[in-house]
Amino acid sequence: MLPTDAVPSRRPRLVLVAGDVIANTMAGPGLRFVKIAEQLSAVADVTIALGHEGSNAAALADMPFDAREYASHEELVALMVGADIVYGQMVDENAVRQAVQSGTRFIFDLYNAVPAEAIGSEKIGGFDTQPEMDNVYSQVLSFFRLCMRAGSYFVTSNERQRDFWIGFMLAAKGVMPSSLDGRAATDIVGLLPFGLEDEDPVQASHGIRGKRGIGDDDFVVLWAGGIWDWFDAETPIRAVAALRERRPNVHLVFYGTTHPNALIGRPASVGRAAALARDLGVLDVGVHFIEGWVPASERADYLRDADIAVCAHKDSLETRYAFRTRILDHFWSSLPSVVTEGDWFAEYIAENELGEVVRYGDVEQTATAIERLMSSDVRDQTIGHVQAIRDSWKWSATTRELVEIVANWEERLPVRDLRPIEEAITASHRRIGPLLRLRYRLSHTWVGKIYRRARGR
Repeated sequence: MLPTDAVPSRRPRLVLVAGDVIANTMAGPGLRFVKIAEQLSAVADVTIALGHEGSNAAALADMPFDAREYASHEELVALMVGADIVYGQMVDENAVRQAVQSGTRFIFDLYNAVPAEAIGSEKIGGFDTQPEMDNVYSQVLSFFRLCMRAGSYFVTSNERQRDFWIGFMLAAKGVMPSSLDGRAATDIVGLLPFGLEDEDPVQASHGIRGKRGIGDDDFVVLWAGGIWDWFDAETPIRAVAALRERRPNVHLVFYGTTHPNALIGRPASVGRAAALARDLGVLDVGVHFIEGWVPASERADYLRDADIAVCAHKDSLETRYAFRTRILDHFWSSLPSVVTEGDWFAEYIAENELGEVVRYGDVEQTATAIERLMSSDVRDQTIGHVQAIRDSWKWSATTRELVEIVANWEERLPVRDLRPIEEAITASHRRIGPLLRLRYRLSHTWVGKIYRRARGR
């Protein structure tokens, strides 16, 4: 921990390498980096580096930090080497190595468990065939192993993810007996979940009501985000189609069908969801898809038109370590939630009575949960519970721990040196590799069988 009398010698120069498109229209990852940059500007001289196609530095003109666009590896390296601290998520591997060698300290944002998220995706790195998917996935793992060794500090979203990344770090030799230095897990991996705007949402115009045949008296269930591979849009669609037979004023609205990052675009899962709604006879009648992507600055127009929000996912490996950032928009706009069991937020919502938690793929239970929240008494009570927890999720609260770390950066961020670690790993492989290969060969011969029987006796 930082001694009480320790005072940093100066404000650090901090570069945030944006992990996604940052412009007037952006998704959660871009919005996250803008908000973190805004909070860190109180204790550091912050520059946000924009390299994704479609990013626009002019969109950040009124922010309390600088924005720089880069178009080459060399430009990125120059930005990083000139910084005391680099904050990033998926950063060019060679640039990381060069910056670490120059003395730059890294904070890696691990707010989603990318290895668990990617492994079950329909496409990885644009591929949906083997062995290409495994090859790209192996490169992803290799990158995060580098992060574990290069990072001075890490942030993630919840305790499940902290355990995930600590395990990954130990396996990657990101912490060694020589570098632990008495630190606890919380000194190495902090918590920085997605946050809420400090100001309440203000609706400038109607995004949903008065359009698509949805009136003021209709009940709007909002799916507030994209439909990615691990989500289950089909269960809410089937639930609303069934519910409309007795409650025809129920409407399910999807926004965020096409990601602003061209590398992601419009997932195939959107087409499948729309096809199901068409087959059930509710497309553009009770189930509506808003094409494109709702700009972050306009999402209040849609959130404030909703009565409740829904987020459903599949039973997958990704679910265990997921953090559904869209749930924070539910909280921001005081919307009760209907969510699927299995992830961290499902437990949090159940514990704090913020909505309804349903079983995987259970159409009947999902319809019942929506209908229960159609009761004004139940909904009003749930809204009260949501409003009671909102302050703890504001960006000023979720970033507090990181702001303290950066304010005291010289004490809290150890300088890393990749060379001794990687040399030790290489030497270890030279010593142990032949023994492991010998053991493997022996275990598959009659010698190995005799050895195992002897051990059994």
